[in-house]
Amino acid sequence: MRQFLLSDPDFEVPRVFRDLSSKHVLTQEFVGGDPIDQFVDAPIELRNAIGMKMLKLCLRELFEFQCMQTDPNWSNFFYDTETNKIKLLDFGATLDLSKEFSDNYLQVIRACATNDRQAIIDASIKMEFLSGYESEIMLDAHCEAIKVVGEPFATDEPYNFVEKKAYQRVGELLEIFAKHRITPPPEESYALNRKLSGAFLLCNKLNAVIPCKPMFDSVYAGKVGSQHS
Repeated sequence: MRQFLLSDPDFEVPRVFRDLSSKHVLTQEFVGGDPIDQFVDAPIELRNAIGMKMLKLCLRELFEFQCMQTDPNWSNFFYDTETNKIKLLDFGATLDLSKEFSDNYLQVIRACATNDRQAIIDASIKMEFLSGYESEIMLDAHCEAIKVVGEPFATDEPYNFVEKKAYQRVGELLEIFAKHRITPPPEESYALNRKLSGAFLLCNKLNAVIPCKPMFDSVYAGKVGSQHS
């Protein structure tokens, strides 16, 4: 992960001292800062900046690095007010994503951003979220849940995470999933949900209001551009 983020001015991954580490002990350089959830009473500009950086990291891990730190524990991320960097501390729960999974999920979020229901269904079948034989009520619930996840990236206006209550709305669909789902979601989706829910809940905790769509559009354009170059 350190190599991925070396050129990114918003993040820092501490160096590992391999000659002082062992199978049971990991020795890293000291980094300053405080856990990001300690900034809930900070000025709105700082709270928004932290939320923006964390969402940016989430998108880059999913769609650029295809390597995702799946533990949403906020103490794994320190913010340093002197450098304005987020320090990443713990990679014990890291998951490598296949290119196919990453590319298909990018299309799912893109379909949410463009409100394309059929594209959501098609990409979800490719990812094995759906079998293709679901009832209409299950398809409606699935698309609604996916749209909630993609909603921050679908509007040009700054997204208010507290006001929208995204994951509360997904929770209201769980009964339909329990009754009508006919295939389990792919194994990677559990870690993916932890990652996204962690980022969204942090923004909620920070009471952040963030323009998310430009971040996603930039990642999408970079991904599509690299595939055609």
